[in-house]
Amino acid sequence: METEFMANGLHTTIETLSYKLLERWVPKWYEAFSDNERGGFHERLGHSFRPLPTGQRRLVTQCRQLALYSHATLQGLGRSLPDLKDRFTFLIDAYYNPKTGGWHYSIDDEGKVLDAAYDLYTLAFVIFGLSHYFRASGDEQAREMAGKTLKFIDANFRLPEMPGLTEALDEKLKPLERVRRHESHMHLLEACLFAAEISNDPAYRKMTDELVDLFINYLYDAQGNILSEYFTHDLRPREQNGNIILEPGHYCEWIWLLKKHAKQCGDPARYDAICKSLLEWAAAKGWDVQYGGIYDELNAQGEAITDTKRLWPLAEALKANALMLDSGVDKVAVKNRIRKMVEVFRTFYMQERGFWTEWLKRDLTQETDYMPGTTPYHVYFGIMETREVIHARGKTRSLVAGPQMALYSFRRRISNRIRDVRFGLKALRS
Repeated sequence: METEFMANGLHTTIETLSYKLLERWVPKWYEAFSDNERGGFHERLGHSFRPLPTGQRRLVTQCRQLALYSHATLQGLGRSLPDLKDRFTFLIDAYYNPKTGGWHYSIDDEGKVLDAAYDLYTLAFVIFGLSHYFRASGDEQAREMAGKTLKFIDANFRLPEMPGLTEALDEKLKPLERVRRHESHMHLLEACLFAAEISNDPAYRKMTDELVDLFINYLYDAQGNILSEYFTHDLRPREQNGNIILEPGHYCEWIWLLKKHAKQCGDPARYDAICKSLLEWAAAKGWDVQYGGIYDELNAQGEAITDTKRLWPLAEALKANALMLDSGVDKVAVKNRIRKMVEVFRTFYMQERGFWTEWLKRDLTQETDYMPGTTPYHVYFGIMETREVIHARGKTRSLVAGPQMALYSFRRRISNRIRDVRFGLKALRS
């Protein structure tokens, strides 16, 4: 009975979050982040969802926003979003360099190229964003440009006699001096895994296989359960300020990606031993047992060296824990862990209207008062992919979920209708 109760509670909890996300938060984010004057999306928001100019508008922000809204249009819930074609066109006009086939890192607030570098982390999100937009719109140009971007990476980011890919190139396609990271490879894996689902291009599957092999043979030390953030040129863990830096949030992201790759390979349990080790470490070392929340950075001994708590690791841990429920873990412990994460999310990070706190101090008091345009991607896919996992495990037996969601949906429709009337009256007066 206890297990049934927890399953019903978990299902209802995630369903409630997903309804709020689609019915209220996503439309509000789209409205607030959209720059209808200059095009694209704002980099950052402040109080009352007002844009905060930062002097730059990164391509990664544009791509994450495009991916999230593209995915949301296919869900059948929430208010329909305006056509994303203009946002897609803006990406090409503002960031794409047809002479090289690459995409510039950032533009300034006036739309001029600010940083012309070609950044691997950012290009991964070009593939991710364009692939999601293609799936939502059927726009063949998006699919073609995603494929061309992978070819650009494959042709120009290779290192002679070295594993993996370089971090960034200058305008002349020469490698820039950057510390090597697993994170850029991780997001390229994420992008290619999704692109492989909606494209018949075998290059995506080839790249996913290569990146998983890189993780197992170079990036992850299975014996010590160590996933360093930074690496030397030949991919040995590199210290920063005297520490090998580990991030619990990235341990959780790799769980999701390894499980996704295993499923695509037709062998869902292929990496379960690794994933269990990653999950156990993140749960034991990353979670603050005193205050709750997930530490930003730990050292190789599992000690917190940066005890602030950003929002995104919580979103990544949510879906990683859900995905491992049927992989030989203690289900009761995992469900309790998810409950605690949702409680912290609701109480300390997320407000009902869609505002969020990006960074918390260790005691869960507010550290920052601005909202980056990159964060909704984590929140959205964290909740929606958790929802997908929970749904795949079977329908809820809860008698509460259906009526609760119907009531919430009705209230949102009434609220949105009143809001639209107010905006219409305001426009007539002006």
